[in-house]
Amino acid sequence: MHKQKEKYKLSERLELGGLNVEDTRKFENINCPSCSSEILSADISLQNSMAKCSNCNAIFSIENEIEKVKSKEEVKQQFLRPEGIDLFHYKDELDITLDQHIQGLDLWAISLIPIFALGAIMIFFMSDKPMSPYIPITLTMISLYYIYKGLSYSKYKTYIEVNQKFLNIKHRPNNLKKDKSFAADEIDQLYLKPSTEMPGHFVIHMIINGVEGQRHEKLMKVNSLSKAKFLEQEIEKYLNIMDRKVPESGM
Repeated sequence: MHKQKEKYKLSERLELGGLNVEDTRKFENINCPSCSSEILSADISLQNSMAKCSNCNAIFSIENEIEKVKSKEEVKQQFLRPEGIDLFHYKDELDITLDQHIQGLDLWAISLIPIFALGAIMIFFMSDKPMSPYIPITLTMISLYYIYKGLSYSKYKTYIEVNQKFLNIKHRPNNLKKDKSFAADEIDQLYLKPSTEMPGHFVIHMIINGVEGQRHEKLMKVNSLSKAKFLEQEIEKYLNIMDRKVPESGM
């Protein structure tokens, strides 16, 4: 029954490609707070965030106006769907499929264990001291397993399901990663942080409004900024969350 439901769901969902968004740049006219005269560009210093009115000679800060323009540009900026992400709408649910990439212990195992195995084989055949054959055989079998696992990563997927009640995330195969579920109405904001463990990777975090206050939850790690930005954008858009800067993001 479950397989039939999934098959029906796959047959009816609609794939969404990247959308071409028109350039909607915003601007802000600056008027003197003293006499309401429009300020000319020659009387504006963007570097110092200051302006001078040529009509009444008032000098004032334009920092708020600059921040307004910046915030409008950030809200309107749209990120197109990068390779490795599939996006679907099925009835009232947003389904996102993300290709997994080699990371964490798998990355270190694929990089180091074959080297250890090769070293053990060389010592076994070249060393004058006797060495148990089980050591190089065991290391070779483990390295072959991780090499096969690395080559199979193209089949590994992460599934994100978002509806009006829950945000669910599943890794298949799970690789010891637990499925996660969050109440949609408790999600306050999504933000990104560069990974401290793997350069070039980014971690998507969420701010959850809990009973005891806000808490920060790690959602997932992705291997490019474009993927991280796109996932943040689409989830916030679906949940009607207005994007804002978070001090913890460092970006």
